[in-house]
Amino acid sequence: MKDGIVIKAMWLLMGSAVKASLPILGVNDPKTFWKESKKIYRREMNKLPEYGPNDILKINLVHAVMLGAVYEVCDPRPDIDALTRFYRELFLRQRFLIAALKRRNILKPSEVRRQSAIGERSRKATHPFTWQFTVHVEDENRYTAVFTRCGIYDYLNSRGMAHIAPAMCAIDYLFGECSNHWFLRESTIATGGDVCDCGYVSKRAATPDEIRRSKENKKSEAIRGGRKEF
Repeated sequence: MKDGIVIKAMWLLMGSAVKASLPILGVNDPKTFWKESKKIYRREMNKLPEYGPNDILKINLVHAVMLGAVYEVCDPRPDIDALTRFYRELFLRQRFLIAALKRRNILKPSEVRRQSAIGERSRKATHPFTWQFTVHVEDENRYTAVFTRCGIYDYLNSRGMAHIAPAMCAIDYLFGECSNHWFLRESTIATGGDVCDCGYVSKRAATPDEIRRSKENKKSEAIRGGRKEF
């Protein structure tokens, strides 16, 4: 898969955050480590087929390639807790992204319509590592995106690394914390479920029960994924 301008720019912006977060994995020489992982990253990117017009979440797949490359270079291999903290930390170090998340309203009508349209397109996807989902709107403050395919899981599974996928799944809860919604999910493909049922509830309209469920979902998902609650 060709490394487009957006992806190249993203890695220029993220490189320093990734290197700064590597000590969480026990890396003592981040500069050398990053060079080795980038070689693997480039190798894996070159193996990927091009995305078709209905394939989605290309940047999410690139993140999976990056995490797989980092994991491959690690010696000894980190546990899932360390990987989760590493992935969370590199996002928290990107203040421009956190600021964008705080401004984004994923529940505004135009955004829900956009996600619904992307979901419809995704059902025609052909890439081996893409996503397919359907949006179910409950009301103006709530909707659920039900994923029947996950490109992250499928890619990492193809490399014998399916067990590290939950480190990436966990970031959805961080995005909710930084944004205007509570994130709920009772099932993930990465932890043995048939689907990923990603729920979004406006913080201004969430009930006490929904807030409780979000917190419990996060804890349960961590346990299913072999992590401690974080």
